[in-house]
Amino acid sequence: MIKHHLNPEILMSYAAGNSSSSVSLIVASHITVCSKCRKEVSFYEDIGGKVLEESLSVETKAETLDIILSKLDGLNSELITNTIIENSSFKNIPVVLQKMLPEGNSLTENWKKGIGGIKYFDIDMESVNKDLHARMLSIPPGKKLPNHGHEAQELTLVLEGGFSDENGNYNVGDVAIEDENNIHTPIADSEEGCVCLVVYEGNLKFKGVFGPILNLLKI
Repeated sequence: MIKHHLNPEILMSYAAGNSSSSVSLIVASHITVCSKCRKEVSFYEDIGGKVLEESLSVETKAETLDIILSKLDGLNSELITNTIIENSSFKNIPVVLQKMLPEGNSLTENWKKGIGGIKYFDIDMESVNKDLHARMLSIPPGKKLPNHGHEAQELTLVLEGGFSDENGNYNVGDVAIEDENNIHTPIADSEEGCVCLVVYEGNLKFKGVFGPILNLLKI
């Protein structure tokens, strides 16, 4: 059961089309598995539609309708394919996310290796804002990430297994929301480990003995 959801501000921004590409990816992935947040997004979209209906009409170019219809076709296609993929080495990868990952017999064979057996894959969102990051993490059972803070907001969606930190326990479908006021040390589930999607702005701010070295790497 999902206990940690995205907050209304994030969902409203997504419904209005104002989210960054990386935040949009995590919202689209989360609402694939979370009926509660999916209903909220639909509610906000309905409100936006009613506002448009009640707005004053304006003159538009003849080709505007064609542009709108083509966008709707693309949106419908995305909604149809935004389901869980079952034939990967992981169990709960939404198709909208799967399309961002490298091909191969195993999702991890093209991933980079980190400390302590952790594997990661940086997703290229082709964003004009280079401070926005999207990263997949595969963390072995019981492994601990370095203690760190954040320059801005960080969102973590659990796709398999789970993790815990100073703020709580997070399982499949849960989203952990951190900001510049939070410092934490995530630890992967002792039996299943953790596979998650992380999006964040700026750089992580590592603490402890090796903090200065890790900070120089600007991860």
